[in-house]
Amino acid sequence: MPLLHINGVETHYHLQGRGRTIIFLHPPCMGSRVFTYLRNDLAQDHRVLAFDFRGHGRSASSKDRLSIAMLAEDVIRLMNELDIGQAYLCSYALASMVALQALDAYPDRVRGAALLSGAAELKERRPKLEAKLSQIASAFGAKGLVSFSRSWRHADNAEAFYRMRSEMRAGDPNKWKEYLDACLAFKGTERLPRIEKPVLLLYGENDKRFAPQARELQKGLPEVSTAWIPRADDRLPIHSADASAQIIRGWIAALEEGPRASARMREAEYPSETYGFDPSELNPAEDGADSAYKDYR
Repeated sequence: MPLLHINGVETHYHLQGRGRTIIFLHPPCMGSRVFTYLRNDLAQDHRVLAFDFRGHGRSASSKDRLSIAMLAEDVIRLMNELDIGQAYLCSYALASMVALQALDAYPDRVRGAALLSGAAELKERRPKLEAKLSQIASAFGAKGLVSFSRSWRHADNAEAFYRMRSEMRAGDPNKWKEYLDACLAFKGTERLPRIEKPVLLLYGENDKRFAPQARELQKGLPEVSTAWIPRADDRLPIHSADASAQIIRGWIAALEEGPRASARMREAEYPSETYGFDPSELNPAEDGADSAYKDYR
């Protein structure tokens, strides 16, 4: 289990693959294991980094109160420790707020971000209520209840359930609450016009939790693409991992390779019309010095 000391906190991480770097950001209460399917898929042609935020999963807790800005800083410090010059971010659910913070505060380090079931801030009643209920449960130290319910909802088989539940039970419910507090207080809408890096919004067409907030992100972000996965809900990293990986892979290829990748995807490898996403509309990413590739399989 690889560990690094980041900002004074022993941080659990997993780095694998070769290519452009993608860093996964998990939501409150959960850990990085929610990205296992996506991580293994994208590691075929990218370098992928999954890690647990402080007080979550196998990472240690800390005395400092957790904030969205702190988590974004932890991402950058982890990149520094692993000699990663630039990276794409891939967030799930409320972790989109950490991704938006990093895009705004560290534009020289973040090449772009894919927000899976993302939101700029919690305005819709359902996700806001669910966050508050988890906040209350965490405040009372109901680690077993929260870990069981989250794992049960996300797992697609018994092994995934037990592994996710075990990872969550290793966390600190006080940090869960602080992460939830930070998400409830975060006002990301006003930041959106300042974010110049490309952003991919990815939602399931049956998503009732976060899809209603897509319009705000589409309206506010200067360079945004949106893709919808048919018959999917908000649990994209596990229940729609194949489609999500395909879209993310195509989006990054279009940014990095330009028209050549767009033409190739339209012809055969990437049925983008299925998801309402046109890679030819993207502007190629600016060249940036990524670090020498490492393989920590």
